[in-house]
Amino acid sequence: MSQEDPVPISQTYKAPQDVDQEFVSASLIGAGHTRGHSEDDFLAYSEPDFENSSENPYRDTTESDINLRHIPLADLVPRPWKTFEQVMVASYISVILCFVTGLLSVRYARRGRKHQSKGLMGMAQKELKIAVWFIYASVAFGILIFLIIIPVAVSV
Repeated sequence: MSQEDPVPISQTYKAPQDVDQEFVSASLIGAGHTRGHSEDDFLAYSEPDFENSSENPYRDTTESDINLRHIPLADLVPRPWKTFEQVMVASYISVILCFVTGLLSVRYARRGRKHQSKGLMGMAQKELKIAVWFIYASVAFGILIFLIIIPVAVSV
């Protein structure tokens, strides 16, 4: 093809009448064709790196620039906690107090660390907050089980 030849357009695709013909020709160049979400639903070219994929639904809170520094995990943990290690140790202890909520606290604490390493600061903070709530629930259930239910069951 020479430079004067127009870009071939598929026979099944019909350009809307109000769209500029130059735009339609330029939008069909390249390998990354995606369906637009407009009312005309025409093809548009997009860079594969900039597509909003299902892998990262929280693109707005993602740090993607290498020059931006990551927020340390200690700054993401809820207020009474000082470091992430405190949250992890407390979540492991909460497994002893109440198995189900303890495992959930460990799971959410690890997910928080994973989100922080990927640059998803909002998600990391949310997951760590949920982990802390499960730690509190484990302590409450542990007190209920070990101090009230077990002594009552043994005395009967």
